[in-house]
Amino acid sequence: MRTPFRITAATLDVLETFLASREELHGFAVARTAGKPTGSIYPILGRLEQAGWLTSHWETDNPTEGRPRRRFYTLTPDGTAQARAVVIERRGKLPSPNLPPSTKPRPAFGFLTRWAGA
Repeated sequence: MRTPFRITAATLDVLETFLASREELHGFAVARTAGKPTGSIYPILGRLEQAGWLTSHWETDNPTEGRPRRRFYTLTPDGTAQARAVVIERRGKLPSPNLPPSTKPRPAFGFLTRWAGA
């Protein structure tokens, strides 16, 4: 599939985040869910919006004291179709709804202390 921008692993993580959530997300929530730093996420969001895959709007309610306004992003219908196609092509399957895209079991630190005492 030909896309108007380069598809990186981080871009795939962002697309999976939107496909799994199926709701509007603010940039920091995307970064947290995708497991990427915000400095990587915001340029990706900008490219996706410029390509017409996302739409965005500023938070209209007053933000919490001491917190800046948030910008919320949503996949467009065309963006959803394109994201599904790209994710299936590159990763072989779609993410589970409402789950972080790269949830992998991590070892507990308890096993380290057992080995250290031996």
